[in-house]
Amino acid sequence: MKSLALRPSAFLATSILCVLFLVSPAYAQNKAVEGQARGLQKKAMQEDYLATDFEKAQEKLSTAITKCGNDKCSAMMRAELRRDLGVVQIGGQIDKDKGMANWVEALKLEPRMELDPDVKTKELEKIWEDARRQATGGGRGGGGGGGGSKNTEAPTGDFTHTAISEQLVRTPLPIYAEYGGSEEVVRVVAKYKGFGMPDWKTVELKKHEKGYGGLLPCLDVQQGDVTYYLQGFNAANDPVATSGDRNNPYRVKIVAQLNGDAPHLPGVSAPTQCADPGAATDCPPNFPGCKKAPPPEAAATTDDDASKKSDGEDCEESSECRSDTCKAGKCSGSTKKFRRFWVGVSLSYDLVFLGSASDVCKLDPKTTAPVNTAGYYCTADGGDYPLRTGNGAQNTAIVQGKLDTISGGVAPGNLRINLSVDYAVTTNIMLGARVGFVANTYSGQAAKDEGKAFAPLHLEARGTYVFGKDPIAHDGIRLMAFLGGGVTEHDAKLDVNVYETQTDGSADKKKTVQAWAIGGPGFISVGAGIRYTFSQRLALTLAPKFDFALGGAGLLPVFSPELGFQVGF
Repeated sequence: MKSLALRPSAFLATSILCVLFLVSPAYAQNKAVEGQARGLQKKAMQEDYLATDFEKAQEKLSTAITKCGNDKCSAMMRAELRRDLGVVQIGGQIDKDKGMANWVEALKLEPRMELDPDVKTKELEKIWEDARRQATGGGRGGGGGGGGSKNTEAPTGDFTHTAISEQLVRTPLPIYAEYGGSEEVVRVVAKYKGFGMPDWKTVELKKHEKGYGGLLPCLDVQQGDVTYYLQGFNAANDPVATSGDRNNPYRVKIVAQLNGDAPHLPGVSAPTQCADPGAATDCPPNFPGCKKAPPPEAAATTDDDASKKSDGEDCEESSECRSDTCKAGKCSGSTKKFRRFWVGVSLSYDLVFLGSASDVCKLDPKTTAPVNTAGYYCTADGGDYPLRTGNGAQNTAIVQGKLDTISGGVAPGNLRINLSVDYAVTTNIMLGARVGFVANTYSGQAAKDEGKAFAPLHLEARGTYVFGKDPIAHDGIRLMAFLGGGVTEHDAKLDVNVYETQTDGSADKKKTVQAWAIGGPGFISVGAGIRYTFSQRLALTLAPKFDFALGGAGLLPVFSPELGFQVGF
């Protein structure tokens, strides 16, 4: 029998077919496993992790890693799974050491891999770089702040304080501490971090019973751990007392269900849980990439700017500064957002201080100007008295030195209604202008013709200083002072009696006329009072002020209290 022998080319073709027959099912199977792993990864990170259900996220990622094994998924897929599992374990504060080990393994598989920008925080970035150094043989680095391993040593310091063991998620976290140190403390704050928060925040603890108490805002109390430490400040805003610090803070576990009684401040009911903002944000507040929902009324206790540092003070993070800006170790920038433009209306009423004078209505027959030097002009029946027209008989008839006298005092003057525009240069200084109408002005014509009376208009430039720390940016009552100047009419009238000689030889006749004190048209205004800002857009002002009218008659003092209302833009 003749034996069959395969040619080399036939043998090669047969071998390739056999390999393809054996490999194709395995390749298809691996693609299916990687698809399953990808699905678990998406559910873990896009659903469970964002809902802060870290245990479920860890379980799904661990299942995906098991499915992939050492060769059923691509190296990139296995690296991504290890990376994301580390994010859950470290970010969710489940187990930092395991998370670090998973990150090292991920970076060994793919050395150029980076954190997912959707979940990246400053704290995670620091630990990620430590893992990269370990993966490349650079040694073990530090833990990177609050995301590091838990310090089992209880914080100590100048305050008597015991942290609560756990708090319900989305519920204000009570903090109470008593101080017995030798340094004088005028303010106590808690610096804290919740899950997903890149920076430390500050909340002020108010005087409460024998110590200080306050609540951390509910929207910062998310499942995981909240860490915090205490600081006390003296009158110069220098930290003189502490308990705990950033490297060894107090730690409270935030849980979905409490095992015991709800924690509360001494003598106060336990705070209630806030509504879940997840429906509006799809992720925890302050989480990177998320839009923060407005806090509900239950979260009324928030960060108080009064506990933060002013421009020029030393800082480590921007959150320590009122300006939210820390540059080169110093707080800098505008200390508070505030309304720059203020438009308003004001009302004032003049009380004029009159000088004494005699023969206030008598005119110089040559110039027809009043002979008195105090600036008085007289009117009768709404017109000039005596008349400037004709042969001067009315002026000649006035008996000089008989009545026709003003002894001084205070007389009612003008009513002013002004529109105002002010620009807040800083949170203390405002520059602006006022324009308006003046009522109860001089009714004659002679003073106008001689340039002594202006017009029923008020034109003023004004600078205002409001006292206090950022007063224009805060609600409440503040003292203020201002200086202004411009042109307007200042005048007041008094009834005076004159005697007129009768042409028929009968006794002199007494006549009642009005004597006008006219000042201006220039003036300087000085005042001080209060500015009550009852919202950042609405303000009420009340100020006693003095106007000093300057003109041909000299100086005319006027007391003119002012009431104003302003709207900020």
